[in-house]
This record gives sequence, C-alpha cells and structure tokens, in this order.
Amino acid sequence: MIRWQAPGPYRVGFTTRRGGVSSGAFASLNLGGRGDDAAAVAENRRIACAELGVEHERLVLNRQRHTATVRRARQGATPQVADALWTDEPGLPLAALVADCVPIAIVATSGPPALAVVHAGWRGLAAGVVAAARAALGTHPAAAVVGPAIGPCCYRVGPEVSSRFDPDLTRGGFLDLWEAAARALERAGVGRVDCLELCTRCNPELFFSYRAGAAAGYGSQGVIGALER
Repeated sequence: MIRWQAPGPYRVGFTTRRGGVSSGAFASLNLGGRGDDAAAVAENRRIACAELGVEHERLVLNRQRHTATVRRARQGATPQVADALWTDEPGLPLAALVADCVPIAIVATSGPPALAVVHAGWRGLAAGVVAAARAALGTHPAAAVVGPAIGPCCYRVGPEVSSRFDPDLTRGGFLDLWEAAARALERAGVGRVDCLELCTRCNPELFFSYRAGAAAGYGSQGVIGALER
C-alpha cells in the first residue's frame, strides 16, 4: 500500500495488486472486478483495510458510473450510483476503485475534519466530479492527492476526448489525466495538490490496468481513506 501523509487526522492509502488472495488475471489484491470470486474480493478488501488500520466491516463504496455525483457515506447503506464519497464521521472508511482512472483523496486542512474519495475518469473529470467532491467538504482550506492512474505516456485519446480539456494537456494524441485532475483540484480551490505520478499501464506488476488487461479480465485497486477516531 502506498500511504499519503495527509495534513490532518486522516488515514489515506492507495492499494496495489500485491498481497491478496485472488488468482489468474485478478492476482492478487483485487478489490473489485467482473469475473473474480466474490469471497476473494471480500477477503482482499479486508486485507487492504487491515493494512491501513481501518474497519473493513464499515467500508463504504459507490456504484461507479463515470458521473459527477457525490454522496455522503452511510455505513450499511445500499451502494448508490455516484463517483465520489465524503464523510466527517471518524472511523468510517471510504473507497474509490480504479483500473486506469484517477483515484483522488481530498481532505479539509482546517475547520472540522472531512474527507472525500473520488473515482475520476475522463468523463467524470469533464463533468466536474472533482469540483463537486471539493464542494461537499465545505469552504475550509483543503489538500488532495492524485493517485496511480494511466499516465500521459500511455493514454491515447481521440479529438472527442481531448477537446474536453485544456489544449496543452494532449500531446501527440496522449492525454495527461494526472495534470487534468490536478488542475481540476486547483480550480476547485484546493491549496495543496500532491501527485504520485505512477502509471497503471506501465507497471503491471503493481497495478491492474483496463487498457493493458481487459481482454483477459482485470481487477481494480483503489484509494481508501478514513478520519482518525
């Protein structure tokens, strides 16, 4: 797990594909993906939460559909269609899952502690999911981290996609999702933005990648975050 040293009472980590119980195309710490054994996915989520030191029984996820919808996390609630979760409840862990899209964590750095996790593909970024997640935390200063995602080295797009972003973000037909996410955070008023700059497609030993492995099936890693109790 790659931990982010968040400024405040938070635990935030980005999982890799190492250290789980899934096999084959889903080896080994698959947190979700079509075709894997449900019991293996549940155990992987337990392992990931234990490594971060949060309660896996309370883990909250969305049904991600590349929207700009944000919802408040509620323990035990049926997952709803949304692509960002937020909470101000200590000890309640949230997760956003990805397999090339951008995982983001945003935290309030003053005022009441609050945290959001975001699944941001190009559609969600273009639709404004980052600004919506930032707004859910209120107007207090905030910091954020852009986690492992497909990089500008590998994310080839057509003009129908590149036209949705600043012109300089596409170079030679390759879109820089990392920078697109960072700019969206800055425009939403986030004062500190960290970026891990790890490409999911370039590092198959560490990450699942839709573009690298869709033909054989693929799993997902993600960002998990919680307020300290």
